[in-house]
Amino acid sequence: MQRSFISFTFGGKNIEDFGLIAITENNSMDRALYADFNDLVSTSDVLDGSFYWNTHYRNNTLDLILCTDEITEK
Repeated sequence: MQRSFISFTFGGKNIEDFGLIAITENNSMDRALYADFNDLVSTSDVLDGSFYWNTHYRNNTLDLILCTDEITEK
């Protein structure tokens, strides 16, 4: 309940433990909803179409801006 809407941990501690919150510019997030992916398929010279084997997903990214007015050197 005391955490931000967008939160993550750093070094095993919540960003709120450091007095940080994640913010978005212009009250919106502009990023890919899903990670990029490649479908693994094989084609044949004898048969029509292709064979689907699997999908390989890459890592998705999220860039956040951190703000604070409470952080100390400690």
